[in-house]
Amino acid sequence: MPSRALDNARLAADLLAVSNAERLALAPTEADTGEPGSLRRLPRDECIRLLATRRVGRFAHVVSARALDVVPVNYVSRADGSVLFRSGPGPKLSAADRRDVVAFEVDAIDEERMTGWSVLVTGRARKLRDEEVRDAADLPRPWASGPRNHIVLIQPTRIEGRELI
Repeated sequence: MPSRALDNARLAADLLAVSNAERLALAPTEADTGEPGSLRRLPRDECIRLLATRRVGRFAHVVSARALDVVPVNYVSRADGSVLFRSGPGPKLSAADRRDVVAFEVDAIDEERMTGWSVLVTGRARKLRDEEVRDAADLPRPWASGPRNHIVLIQPTRIEGRELI
């Protein structure tokens, strides 16, 4: 019996070593190798620059213990990487009212060349107060019709990106 437990432990260690080696091989590098198909981790300042080049991204939040929601929103970004978008009453605004941890993703993909980049912003969402809305010069304009009178701010705690060359 002891040899069986030892064999199981060795097998588990071997499988873990293989898994770690595979993850390391898939991990983005810090440097641009220029090789087609290479994945490069983007520095924070480049992520913030890329974030400002788009107007539509995907807002991800937890709706309930069993449901995650990801929806497209038009947005503006600020120099610190924070993201603002408009919302009407509903789950997005509820997530902001609760100050939930949320995610926001934006990307540019060239399917023909099999290249692109993506930026992920993670942080807490909150609804801007009336005085903050009055003082803000960079508010997003809603594309969708209907009342979207509330501004949601995602204050980033993490900004990361990848580029596929």
